[in-house]
Amino acid sequence: MALRVGGGYAEQADQRARHPANSRRSLGWRMRRILAWSEMFALFALLYVGIPWAGLTVDRFLGIPAWPSPARWIGMVLLVLGIAGLAWCFALFARIGRGTPNPTMPPTALVTVGPYARTRNPIALSHAAALFGLSLFLGSVSAAVIVLLLAIPVHVAMVHEEGTLEARFGDTYRAYRAAVPRWIPRPRNRQS
Repeated sequence: MALRVGGGYAEQADQRARHPANSRRSLGWRMRRILAWSEMFALFALLYVGIPWAGLTVDRFLGIPAWPSPARWIGMVLLVLGIAGLAWCFALFARIGRGTPNPTMPPTALVTVGPYARTRNPIALSHAAALFGLSLFLGSVSAAVIVLLLAIPVHVAMVHEEGTLEARFGDTYRAYRAAVPRWIPRPRNRQS
């Protein structure tokens, strides 16, 4: 999930791809890659420290009791599944897409395998599972509400990002969008 989405990135990616300094071996390419991953880690810190801190602070201020113990165990499972999903998605972006989820260094190839074969936004879903799980694990009702409220701007950003992906990947993305749902993962087809 990236907070910066929208027009201009497809054109910038095309310009970067044509420039000789953007070879995977160049120092400029390596520095941009380091910067892209650093920005993502900063976003992770904001999400995975900021949301729980804000939620726990609001809970304490309002006197909201913590979730019961079973909810905390469910939270741990969701947290682990969400982190595993993020790792899988990031590995696919690096290996197949030859880029990062950060729009400053987007993938140069459309990733349509693994979790991307079931939903167009597995990174956002993995973040949601991990953050909601962390909220449950910490026992914070307010943090869970914050995560649920974040679904609205994330949805708007993803809808906007689809225009960028269509501009970058054309018919390939249009066919992918027609075949794969935006949010609710499609189960595997079982052939009889």
